[in-house]
Amino acid sequence: MKRSKGKRNEGHITLARALVTGAAGFLGGALARFLRDTHLAVDRFDCSYDQDANASPPQSVLDPAAVDSAVKNVDLVFHLAGILGTTALLSRNAEAIDINIKGTLNVLDACLCHRVHALFYPTKPNEWLNTYSITKKAAEGFVQMYARLYGLNARILRLFNVYGPGQRIYPVRKAVPVMVIQGLYSMDIEVYGNGEQPVFLTYVDDVVRNIALYTLDQKYDATIRDTGNSIQMSVNEMAEMIRRLTKSKAGIRTYPCEQGKTSARSSSRCRARRQQISWTWQQQQADRKWDERHG
Repeated sequence: MKRSKGKRNEGHITLARALVTGAAGFLGGALARFLRDTHLAVDRFDCSYDQDANASPPQSVLDPAAVDSAVKNVDLVFHLAGILGTTALLSRNAEAIDINIKGTLNVLDACLCHRVHALFYPTKPNEWLNTYSITKKAAEGFVQMYARLYGLNARILRLFNVYGPGQRIYPVRKAVPVMVIQGLYSMDIEVYGNGEQPVFLTYVDDVVRNIALYTLDQKYDATIRDTGNSIQMSVNEMAEMIRRLTKSKAGIRTYPCEQGKTSARSSSRCRARRQQISWTWQQQQADRKWDERHG
């Protein structure tokens, strides 16, 4: 099969086909649907069974031949595949290193070999000392290295507290869907730590739109940037909001902070992070308005 050729037009890349790794997951699935709705051909790659009619059989990023075959006919790669978890991964260090770091290297090598127009990689805002954060940070560094040393056209965004339809409550525990379920069944909503941890809730549809637009825009590079909501709340405030919206008759119960997580950042660091996000979000809006006026 002859590789499709993307075109560059007025500051944006016009593409024929994209690959989404981790397409059976919450974020990967939402991104694949968004790209398909914009009339872009999308190949889905995942190690799990994908219910989408256009999905390939299960494949792993640890298989270099499978990755190479998937990448060779696409213009753009969104690498969202990975193994998630905070406390759950503390006993699965080797597996996380394999998938999150070695798997990413397989994707990077294939992208270089087949000269894809752009690669997108998501990363985390926190630097907790747990297996997931450490492996994501290492993979992020490799993406930047490939961009700087080998000229790979890469994009990296830090994603903040993404939530929305399709987010699972098992096997990786996510606060919003778990709290919603607890609220709907009038169970005590569980908060871990002191509840003062900052949260920047960002709806999944907004995130995947930002990912697509950011990756397609030629004026950006492999510099790591934030994307998220500039409105901050605490975990306690989020739990109370969910309890109110679900009309729960139960209360809120606190538990010791989970292993591998920080209970709360210092107030000065929270303020610095909030200012950075606010500036980034406002700058994105300003860029979009400028493009609408001058595009």
